[in-house]
Amino acid sequence: MEKARLLVELNVKPEELDAFRKMFHEEFMSRSRSEDGCELYQLWHDPMAPNKMTIVEVWSSQAHLDAHLAQEWFTEWAPRMEAAQATPLQVRVMANFED
Repeated sequence: MEKARLLVELNVKPEELDAFRKMFHEEFMSRSRSEDGCELYQLWHDPMAPNKMTIVEVWSSQAHLDAHLAQEWFTEWAPRMEAAQATPLQVRVMANFED
């Protein structure tokens, strides 16, 4: 079974940065990491531009990722995440050459 891997690129509004990071760590990461099939869920930032971030996700399967995206809390939280962005989210689906 092929894993599902995502890179979600964020460009957070500078005035939203502190609140976004706090909210993301306390709400989104803890919930996502506890879901079945979540193998990796990290938030990275560019040290030269802290408002430029990337969510790195690895799920055991596409079905696990689909279940994550269908969570009730996700549909409530996603608009809050998008509102903090200076530009639209960019989602890149990735594959591993070793699969």
